[in-house]
Amino acid sequence: MLVIAGALTARAALNTARTPQGASAWVVFLISFPLLALPAFALFGGFARLSGNRKEISATIPREPAKGRLDQLAGVVGRSPSDNNTTSLLIDGEATFEAIFNAIDEAEHEILVQFYIMRADDLGLKLQQRLIAAARRGVEVRVLCDLLGSLFLGVRYVRALEAENIQIRGIPGPHRALGRISVNFRNHRKAVVIDGKIGFTGGLNVGQEYIDGGKNFESWRDTHVRLTGPMAVQLREAFCADWFAVTGQKLGARTVEAAKGDVRGLIVSSGPTDMLERGSMLLCGLVNLAQKRLWIATPYLVPHTDLTTALQLAALRGVDVRILIPEPSDNFLAWYASRGTAATLTKAGIEVLEYAPGFMHSKVILIDDDLASVGTMNFDIRSALLNFEQTALIEDRTFATRVEEMLCADFDRSTPLADPARWHVRILAPVARLFGPLL
Repeated sequence: MLVIAGALTARAALNTARTPQGASAWVVFLISFPLLALPAFALFGGFARLSGNRKEISATIPREPAKGRLDQLAGVVGRSPSDNNTTSLLIDGEATFEAIFNAIDEAEHEILVQFYIMRADDLGLKLQQRLIAAARRGVEVRVLCDLLGSLFLGVRYVRALEAENIQIRGIPGPHRALGRISVNFRNHRKAVVIDGKIGFTGGLNVGQEYIDGGKNFESWRDTHVRLTGPMAVQLREAFCADWFAVTGQKLGARTVEAAKGDVRGLIVSSGPTDMLERGSMLLCGLVNLAQKRLWIATPYLVPHTDLTTALQLAALRGVDVRILIPEPSDNFLAWYASRGTAATLTKAGIEVLEYAPGFMHSKVILIDDDLASVGTMNFDIRSALLNFEQTALIEDRTFATRVEEMLCADFDRSTPLADPARWHVRILAPVARLFGPLL
């Protein structure tokens, strides 16, 4: 019976796996070891229905005349870039949360908060106190966090918010045969939106380690961005879509005064419910846009085959491709998988550098002298195919210059990748790559 069940489930895996490699792995596992594979597939595989009211998002091709290079991605994103934005690059935790807390303290009508990880530590309590103070002066406050990422937030923290009429909801992940336990299809987005006119997104979560490195790292290197204008409105729209998916409640639009910025950009929200592989196509599209320079900072370098090929082609056509990864890592398997990928990329002339002072968690892409991406997307399979992500795409030379200066400072604190052919890397990297979708 187990063999029959395994064979039938293997047939389902062929239709539900996100990649051919994943489908092949599940088929072999289910047929060879059904006793282990069947419960594993129920937890991690395709017997899943994404929860709530979330619907597939199909990309539409805007028909507006192109104004810049970012417009080349309009068909992938489903909207054209907008003008009249302002942007501020926020480097590391102290600057980021100082800006977020100042905006919360000045909120008049509405505060929307969304993070993958929320902890009830020093930073989490500071956020809690400010949200409670805002609620007491009449501001509507709503909070979203991922149930897996914020698994240990604690009932006391939640009840303290609810006691002040603050609505907080955990994003549960997909329905599965064995419940909601799953590492796949998580909501990895991070956003704070104030009164519909000021927005924040980037790599930082709510945890003290994002300020000082915590117990495991000497420091924590990360990047966020502050936005006003249409991009802040787009951040709010993404939050409203997630809120509706979890609660079934529709949040009305907010009237926002005309923005006065001069930066062109847009927010891209991607996820596994997209009809097209929007996250994967976006990353590949950004790589293909590069003509002179492609600098990438990512904590996890585990791209799928298409993205690996795009990176190699960029280097072979003469683009200066540099990738910054952390030397100390928070994930043993990701460390080895990243080195295995690096060994492949360096053969095409790509320079891979290791950031040594602490853990490098930034998710930043710099393209030539005018395009930059700052958001939640790692250069890995999870961000491309499995997670709900978002990033701010910004076409502006001044902002790109700030990103360039930041990355140059990071490069100065880094060293070229140590020999990727080291014996333990040769042995363990291929094994770690097998777990790519789980990293």
